[in-house]
Amino acid sequence: MTGFYRTGKFLATNYLTEKPDIICLSKGLTGGVLPLGLTLASQKIFDAFLHEETTRALLHGHSFTGNAIACAAACASLDLLEEKKSIQQIEMISNLHEQFVKDQYNNPAFKSINSKGTILSVELKTKEGSGYFTSLRDEAYSFFLSKGFLIRPLGNVIFLNPPYCISEEELKSLYQVILDFAEKKG
Repeated sequence: MTGFYRTGKFLATNYLTEKPDIICLSKGLTGGVLPLGLTLASQKIFDAFLHEETTRALLHGHSFTGNAIACAAACASLDLLEEKKSIQQIEMISNLHEQFVKDQYNNPAFKSINSKGTILSVELKTKEGSGYFTSLRDEAYSFFLSKGFLIRPLGNVIFLNPPYCISEEELKSLYQVILDFAEKKG
């Protein structure tokens, strides 16, 4: 959810001053087409386990490691991600999210609204309280689906992580359907 420019930088860890020694990647690596897992390690960790004796090696692998077809898909996905058009799309989504947050920051129907890169989070105010299990989730899901949008709220929180191929018009339509639902609930 926070990799491959979702937060505006290649990985969310790029915002940190202290860097992790181990990073695990998966879903977005192949563009969601094939299962593949990848574990990145700092040079310090890599060197600590680099040894000819198997008993001293870091034997880490799982069923989603090293499949040649999945690796080819990952390389193709990363190539597409690095294209200028993809970076422009990421910037467009990030900028539109920021503007939507500014425009709706004081919306009385929202408990909070935030964005980071291409991730938008809208927490709706509810009479029954907040939380993952609020009944608002089912009502919101059905409303969005009836309007032609597949948005899966988590309780009273609506997350948008749009695909990078989304158009400005489509994204603005998503914002509008969220506002329509919030007005209906208000």
